[in-house]
Amino acid sequence: MDGSELINAATWLVMIGLGALVLYRLKSRRGRIGSAAAGTVYDIIHEDKRKAIEVVVSDKAGARDFEHADDKNPD
Repeated sequence: MDGSELINAATWLVMIGLGALVLYRLKSRRGRIGSAAAGTVYDIIHEDKRKAIEVVVSDKAGARDFEHADDKNPD
């Protein structure tokens, strides 16, 4: 092996290592939203929509009577 082959091999090893580092960083950063982004989205929504969202969430969290799903009395 002469000097140029050794330099080529070292260059390829460095490039493969950098590629692996970039792929690792991309994988570890995916799917995360920061608190600033969440606050910005919350501020964009109008007050009426915020109240509607809160009603929907509280309704989904509320108790359900599955026997009377239409909320009509059987009388």
